[in-house]
Amino acid sequence: MSGIGSMVSVHAPNPQPAQLTDALGGVRAACRASALGFDTVYRLLQGGGTIASYKKLAEAADFRVVITEGKSARWKTLHASKDMTWQTPPEVWQSVLSRLDIQQFDLDPCSPGDDQSSIPCADRYTLADDGLSRSWGDSGAVVWVNPPYGRALSLWIEKIIEETMVGVKVIALVPARTGTHWWHKALAGGGKPEFLRGRLRFVGQDGKIGNAAPFDSALIWWV
Repeated sequence: MSGIGSMVSVHAPNPQPAQLTDALGGVRAACRASALGFDTVYRLLQGGGTIASYKKLAEAADFRVVITEGKSARWKTLHASKDMTWQTPPEVWQSVLSRLDIQQFDLDPCSPGDDQSSIPCADRYTLADDGLSRSWGDSGAVVWVNPPYGRALSLWIEKIIEETMVGVKVIALVPARTGTHWWHKALAGGGKPEFLRGRLRFVGQDGKIGNAAPFDSALIWWV
């Protein structure tokens, strides 16, 4: 990519614009998710575009872009799913508890740990516990899931559907990416989507509220 302020080069395993666009469900879905115009996304797909445009597209697909200085590379990408410390805004899970008329969830299988989570749960699984491989409870258990938003998200949707087949009730907070395979899989598996107004501001490991997410969010209910 050439031109002043443009991306200099792409080095594997950094995702190419075409990969990012596919992950977002196609060009038009990518435009909506990234707030970029059709022509801008098309230029990226054709090998043009600026670093700023690529950054917006990558962040919409849950990648973090870090711009570095150097002779061989001007930027690199880090997958956002590697950082699991971003927590659900309290108003989201508080609303869910209130609507279900319960005081706590039975399980959070994607928890950062007791010392880092304010979500009231009877039990928690951390990354080390591997919530994908463990049972989420008996029929009637109510489970809150804010899964990693990277490439593993499809696996979490499959796990949710598996658990709901035995009667577990699940509420999942996910990116509102209606053109993705995992989204269609979730709805085909009985999930009922609820689109959240505005872009959420997730909570960092230090307890501070971060910037607004670069994507819209939704709750999917299996209740």
